Amino acid sequence: MRRVYLACLLILIIANNVMAMETESIELPLLADIMIDSKLEIDSWEVIIKEHQGHKQLKKLIEELSISHTVVKKENENSIIYSVKDTHKKSNLIVSYNAVIPKDRQYKPELVVTIKGDSWEGDIQSSFLNIYFDVRSEYFTKEAKIFSCMSSRPSAIINDDYIVESFTEKLKIRYLTTEKDNLKSTRNIENTYGYTALWSRNITIQDKPVNVQIVMKDIGNGDVQYMIGTPILINEY
Repeated sequence: MRRVYLACLLILIIANNVMAMETESIELPLLADIMIDSKLEIDSWEVIIKEHQGHKQLKKLIEELSISHTVVKKENENSIIYSVKDTHKKSNLIVSYNAVIPKDRQYKPELVVTIKGDSWEGDIQSSFLNIYFDVRSEYFTKEAKIFSCMSSRPSAIINDDYIVESFTEKLKIRYLTTEKDNLKSTRNIENTYGYTALWSRNITIQDKPVNVQIVMKDIGNGDVQYMIGTPILINEY
């Protein structure tokens, strides 16, 4: 009887965790809707999930992944990185697993999983959500840090200001801050930061909450590219 009780309790705990993750804010579909509503073609997107984990936990994960995938080991001055790339051929989505093991034992190892694609057509959204929830529930807790980013294809934009205004209105962004970088002759970049109550995750910059970053990049020949990230863009643009 005790075993049956424990089994039922375990099932209940797992079910509650999955339900909690399914009710959390998933930013990427809304970013896609905003891009499409603004008549922008989606060029690429990615979601990065990060969390510090124990040595034994990551070692077990690497061993499990090595059964069906090739594990690539890389090493630099500060850490050892075990990487696995899983391509979902049907949806053409790529899931990358990176277990980062610091050489200095005072720092905790970290698991970084990236889900990315170069389209948002057909069944891509449902495929992404299935993969996302599988990864979240199997490898991470609610303490994981999540970064989402979507980029438009470069195109000639008649009214640049309208696009940014459209983004800010649809996301109901507050605490707006805009910075321009004209130092590099090869590109002009406009950065807009702000906060939307639509998403629970945020960071603090200069005592203000931030969970949206919009980048407008003039790449020459009249073409402009837009990137939206939440809470911020963590890759070079």
